[in-house]
Amino acid sequence: MSITLPTNFPTGDRRTVRIALPPVLDPLHNPTRAPMPPMPVDMALRIARSVLEKYESASIHDHMAMLCAATELEGSLRDVLAALDTERAA
Repeated sequence: MSITLPTNFPTGDRRTVRIALPPVLDPLHNPTRAPMPPMPVDMALRIARSVLEKYESASIHDHMAMLCAATELEGSLRDVLAALDTERAA
């Protein structure tokens, strides 16, 4: 995929520049794709504990560290809840 952009050069020339774009990546959320089945509870808990351990010494003043920790911990919490819901339903 590519796009064409008009460009003004310092010399005053006006030309068109063609830019190649990278292939579209898989979107984060695709409602048409079937969700993956939840993992077992013990595996979800093990992963959540490892994420907690990974970020236990992160500085509260480091914005990127807090953002990364929050993102990974949210994903781990969702995995644990999905595993518990599946186990409870069985």
